[in-house]
Amino acid sequence: MHWVLNFYKKRLPLKPYSKQMRYLKYFFYMAWNWNLRLACFVLYHEIRGEKKYQQNTVGIDDLKKEKTEDDRLHASIYQPINYYTAEKLFDHIFFEDIQGSLLDMGCGKGRLFSVGAAYGFKHIIGVDFSAKLCECALANARILMGHTAVNVEVICADATTFIIPTTVNTIFLFNPFDSMIMRKMLRNLNESIIQKPRPIKVLYANPVCKNLFIEAGFIETFYFKKLAYLEGAVLESE
Repeated sequence: MHWVLNFYKKRLPLKPYSKQMRYLKYFFYMAWNWNLRLACFVLYHEIRGEKKYQQNTVGIDDLKKEKTEDDRLHASIYQPINYYTAEKLFDHIFFEDIQGSLLDMGCGKGRLFSVGAAYGFKHIIGVDFSAKLCECALANARILMGHTAVNVEVICADATTFIIPTTVNTIFLFNPFDSMIMRKMLRNLNESIIQKPRPIKVLYANPVCKNLFIEAGFIETFYFKKLAYLEGAVLESE
């Protein structure tokens, strides 16, 4: 894989950290770890989405140097949600949903802020345990708030201790952590619901821990799977 990247670096007029180079590296990352067809499909939607939402969030980040070994054990490598999956899930957002706040748990660089704003949310909260990613998310949030009416908060916090505001009625997850952390987040969510009873909608991309929500009383109202790896579910509290 490295020789292929070096081949393209020598032949394409790309700066080392240009968006084009990040597209290229991300393409080969997906092709290497999954397959060529998926890489082509996602890259098409990456280019389209970055242009549509005026973003600069493509690529992956290794967080190994940022957190303790225990933190890394339960977290996933940062990879932004692909635009295809995000839009597929947000198509199930309705007028009553955007009256509350959108919580993006594991917000990374804040890609979802622009998507959420485009679908009508006026208040978005992004939470991530990585200070590095939160800095990027805050920068993107400021740009977004500069030309839209949305209010975005970026909070660097641990999902196990984060107190979920009672204004939140929609939560977005892109497989941000394992079942151990998810159980604790669900406990925090339940405490928020007890404090203020309300319906909760969860947009869950790559829903590895979906069964935990089902066990907690959520109902799956939508599910899709494409090209074997792109997967998402909408879960709603009863």
